[in-house]
Parts: sequence; structure tokens; C-alpha cells
Amino acid sequence: MKANKNFMLREVAGEHILIPVNEAAKKLYGLITLNDSGLLLWNRLQEGCTQEELIQAMLDEYEVDRETAERDTETFLQKMREIELLEE
Repeated sequence: MKANKNFMLREVAGEHILIPVNEAAKKLYGLITLNDSGLLLWNRLQEGCTQEELIQAMLDEYEVDRETAERDTETFLQKMREIELLEE
């Protein structure tokens, strides 16, 4: 899976924000703010990766158990799918 190229990541006043562009701007009005773990996952998705690779990135970066990393990654991906931020 890969991040939808119709969203640009910008840092504004210390916040990481996804801004819809092109076709996405016609469908989604507003901005999406990412927390630190969301930013980590989004950056990995820029290159394209599997869900397992995202889980491993969470385990490498944060002191969490596998169950927490899996749950948080799945929650993030579900939200991204709902607003069409992923290309699968």
C-alpha cells in the first residue's frame, strides 16, 4: 500500500498537516492533522510498504508491545481508507 499522492504533508506552527490537492481537494474540504505516530506511518507509506512493515516501524520507534502496535496501525489505516488516503 502507498500514500495517496493527492495529499501533501506540510508542517505549520509545529503541526504536521495533510492538505488535499488536485482531485482530493474536490472531495475533502479541510486539513488532516497527524500526531507523531501518524507522521511516522505516513512517511513510511510515501515509499510504499506492507502493514507488517508499518507495525515493525512502530515497534522500532516506540516502546510498545506488538498488540498495541498492531491495533494502533490498524486504526490509522482504517481512518486513512475512509478518507481515501491510501492507494492499495
